Amino acid sequence: MEAIPSNATLTAIRGVRVGHAQDLPRRTGTTVVLLDPPAIAFSDSRGGWPGTYDTAASDLGKTFIERHALLLAGGDVYGFDAVRGIRRYLLENKLASRTGGGKMPSIMGTNIYDLEFAATDGLDYTDLGYEACAKAGTRPVPQGNVGAGTGATVGPFFGRKGGTKGGLGSSAAKAGPWTVGAIVVTNCVGNVYDPFANRTVGGTLRDDGKGFVEMDDVLEEYTKRSTTRSGTTIGIVGTDAPLDHEQLARLVELAHDGIALAVRPAHMSADGDTILRCAGIPAPLNLAVPRRVASPRSRSRIPGSA
Repeated sequence: MEAIPSNATLTAIRGVRVGHAQDLPRRTGTTVVLLDPPAIAFSDSRGGWPGTYDTAASDLGKTFIERHALLLAGGDVYGFDAVRGIRRYLLENKLASRTGGGKMPSIMGTNIYDLEFAATDGLDYTDLGYEACAKAGTRPVPQGNVGAGTGATVGPFFGRKGGTKGGLGSSAAKAGPWTVGAIVVTNCVGNVYDPFANRTVGGTLRDDGKGFVEMDDVLEEYTKRSTTRSGTTIGIVGTDAPLDHEQLARLVELAHDGIALAVRPAHMSADGDTILRCAGIPAPLNLAVPRRVASPRSRSRIPGSA
């Protein structure tokens, strides 16, 4: 696994453009990944409360599995209005056609619940979706409180106070002749753990503000609470390796290992934890090398986005 010094983000992959749009006063936004040419895609959710858009159409065994764009949205269900803006952009720029199976705008997305932090009344995510497309480019992906990460928070385990700010991060690395990259939005219930530094870097703060409360410390109390905070970690993992659809699906599964390593606990009943994945034109390939990189890329960007 080799780092990419000039652009170690998702846009290091050929054919990938990334754009953000956010409304900072309202504390929410969207992130769009444009794929030109369209790429095969797959989605996998491990939490109990995922929010997804048109992911079933890319399940194994389906026919039209290529996508023109992938969406990460704030605003929960309202954020999926961004699809209308993305669709309009694709048609206006002749990146998709108005008719024809597999040629019409094909968009897959997932969202975070940021409505306890954001102020979405009167906000039209359609405009944010179009703006994110218009701003999409191949420069290194801006990170932090941008796009879908604008309204992201981490924790707390109980109530609405005592957590830390989340955000968006991106990373990429070479895997032999291919590139594997990721964008991750951290909006999880569990704490964010940096496995490289062996320490918690975000989540539920102790009452004195010194350090973090770990789930093991409050597990009995947590299981007795009838309501808990809802959250999720979402992301997009991409590669220019020529995977077929089944190989791509396997790589998505492995990317979830990165979430499990960096979020403690992960895949909870109130989490969404959805990873979207895209890959280049299929061809015979030994999956071992891209597999080696998928989990570290998703894992490494979670601490960076918190």
